Amino acid sequence: MQITVDFSKRQGDLAHFWQSTGFTPANLLLNADMRQAMAYAGAVPHGGITWVRIHYLLELVVADGLGTDEVDYDWSRLDTALDVLVSHRLKPFFELMGNVGGYFTDYRDLAQATAWRRLVRDLALHLISRYGEGEVRGWLFETWNEPDVGFWQQGDAAFCTYYDACAAGLHDADAALRLGGPGTCRGLSSTLRSFLAHCDGGTNALTGRPATMPAFISVHEKGVRSHAEDLTPNSMGIVAREKHVVDYIREHHPRLAGLPFINNECDPQVGWGTIHTWRAWPYYAAFVVKVINQHLATLVDEQHVNYGLLGNDNGFLGTWGHRTLLTRFAETDHIDHGQAPGNRDAPRLEEDPRYRRFELIKKPILNVMTLLSLLGDERCAIIDGPDDVSGPLGTIATCRGSQQVAILVYYSRDRFAVSGSEPVTLHLTGIPFDRGALITYRIDDEHEHPFAVWEASGAPDHPTVEQYAQLRAVQELPNTAPQDVTIEEGALTLSFDQPLPGVTLVLLSARPETAPGQVCGLRAERYPGMVGREEILLTWRCLDSRTVRTYEVLFAERPEGPYVRINAPDQLDTAFLHVREGGPGCYRIRAVDYWGRSGEPSDSLRA
Repeated sequence: MQITVDFSKRQGDLAHFWQSTGFTPANLLLNADMRQAMAYAGAVPHGGITWVRIHYLLELVVADGLGTDEVDYDWSRLDTALDVLVSHRLKPFFELMGNVGGYFTDYRDLAQATAWRRLVRDLALHLISRYGEGEVRGWLFETWNEPDVGFWQQGDAAFCTYYDACAAGLHDADAALRLGGPGTCRGLSSTLRSFLAHCDGGTNALTGRPATMPAFISVHEKGVRSHAEDLTPNSMGIVAREKHVVDYIREHHPRLAGLPFINNECDPQVGWGTIHTWRAWPYYAAFVVKVINQHLATLVDEQHVNYGLLGNDNGFLGTWGHRTLLTRFAETDHIDHGQAPGNRDAPRLEEDPRYRRFELIKKPILNVMTLLSLLGDERCAIIDGPDDVSGPLGTIATCRGSQQVAILVYYSRDRFAVSGSEPVTLHLTGIPFDRGALITYRIDDEHEHPFAVWEASGAPDHPTVEQYAQLRAVQELPNTAPQDVTIEEGALTLSFDQPLPGVTLVLLSARPETAPGQVCGLRAERYPGMVGREEILLTWRCLDSRTVRTYEVLFAERPEGPYVRINAPDQLDTAFLHVREGGPGCYRIRAVDYWGRSGEPSDSLRA
């Protein structure tokens, strides 16, 4: 495969519209394992995961006196849950979903609809008071999840009135808050068509004014139906079904055609809780990258869709085969599917000591979010290369100003039980600098990943402390050592074998004048873990620098040192779990760039 890229030919901005995950139910955020999982999600650099979409957030709210002039709220559980996200610089994709107090049984009853409007208004005012106007204006609010299936049982007319109440309540608090929907999952279902018609020409049942224009249109389209077997997903089928909805909107509701279009559950297979072991392999990572490129080529380039967000619903907690970013080991294999109401009454699992002890291990699907975060903010012209986006091999070429260029190559077939490799030659032209550092990041079966190491060690249900260390030694994004290269007349040729399945990112950077800056925001949280040793999760803020090779985690017994590095593999994510035998110590974090230059270490933190 010969691929030629001209970085002098810019093709417009590249919005990183894939920076999303999600899970259910919301009460999981009250537990230590989900708090740690969200710390890892927020640690993906440069906002590589920004949005977290969670079902049943409002089931965490207790309200007395609904339907009266005096409503008494207890926001404490919701606050605890949202604090987890905000503290890790994640943004809620806030579904206004949940039957607070069991009061709301029929939104066609205007008294109930009015009570919901007031609840949503009071919610928004509380969020603004707690987190600030600027923060909450940066969130996205959405209607009920998948109202065209069993999650919603009041019919399409009631759903439209519910939407009216949501819109009126949010805008009573702040007209700048953004609400969209309907988050349907059955193609052009009656619920989607009713919602579009109502937003386009209907009347708000509570205000008597024209229905509120949504901030975005959201749907769910996935690769294949839920099944216990490993059915083959249809990646282009996701795109085709989305295009079918877009075509309908353009034909029947052209006023809505320019709104951001969102698929915030675009997973390869329906059913997060069914075991499919390929979710622990590089296959899943490569599939996700292929689907992103198919959306770019088909919906963005060909159809000129204003594409807002493409999200995988994989923020759950589970084992290797669950649709999760991390694998969870614990004393119990309890998995909360959270697909039914009543979660406000569910006990906090951390009250049971079996749920306080756990270990989380990164999967390749989490690493590919880090890899994608390294792409530039402009797309560049691919002069020669794969000409069929439905094929297994594809590329995305980007740049970041005149200081960095990147080309991503993936090799992915929809059927998971395939392997092989393809020789690839990259002809890079129009490179805007004459000397730079070349580094390559790779996710494939030729580079060790945690599942392969776990399986080779006998697939233990409860690994030893040494086995956990072996898993964590291969859980970071693999990279080659940076090479200093000379670029003659803006051109460079590179060759490598691209394994199937797999993803390769080639990054070429000009040398900045200065080393990386000082790391800030170092925090620590203590966990008991599963191996009888104390565990400290360190998190810190990502630097703006785009030439960081690794963050070094430094440890000393005393603040004055000496400090030694304790994270062996290079890492770009801004979270590190230290499993230690001794007592407290002091930590500092230091960034190192591709040329080996170190930034100023962070202030010392004793933990």
